[in-house]
Amino acid sequence: MSKKDKEQKHFENNNMKKEENCCGKCHKNDKHECHCHEKCENCSCSKPECEKEIDKIQNLTAQVEEWQNKYLRAYADAENSKRRSEIDAKNLVDYKISNFARDMLPLFDNLSLAIASIKDSVDENVLTGLKAVMSNFETSLNRNGITKIETIGKDFDPALHRVVSQIESDAKPDSIIQEFQSGWKLGDKVIREAMVATAKPKK
Repeated sequence: MSKKDKEQKHFENNNMKKEENCCGKCHKNDKHECHCHEKCENCSCSKPECEKEIDKIQNLTAQVEEWQNKYLRAYADAENSKRRSEIDAKNLVDYKISNFARDMLPLFDNLSLAIASIKDSVDENVLTGLKAVMSNFETSLNRNGITKIETIGKDFDPALHRVVSQIESDAKPDSIIQEFQSGWKLGDKVIREAMVATAKPKK
């Protein structure tokens, strides 16, 4: 046997020994790395030891995923609770403002009626003063989000208006031509519907 053949056989025998020592789970790539990340020629681990390490890594990975899922659920619950608290707080404030407005609106109605009934029978300065009080009253309501519902010239909206009369008119049918009592809302919530008269075609 030639020297070259002996070297070749010795090389093959060494490779066979390394493969026996390897865990048998080498990656099929150019580096021929074992799953323990050692090159096959350096791998001295046994298969049971490698599998034990793999199991440990898999268990740790599973624990990380479990804690991550628990964190995400806890975070979502906290965000939902925060939103519910904010909504509840806003609803409570709106409820109190609505009740306050319902108590104040009759005063606004009475002031409006008083101005309408005395405008031709009192001193102009007195009338101007009453109108200023009424304007300040409405401004205070607006600052708290309470606004008057538009009526005259608007189309009838059953969510905002209550029809108490229909009057023959040349105006567009079902449009509002007269207001008997003002309507008010807090944001988009109706506190009190406006009492109105709508137009109907003349006979």
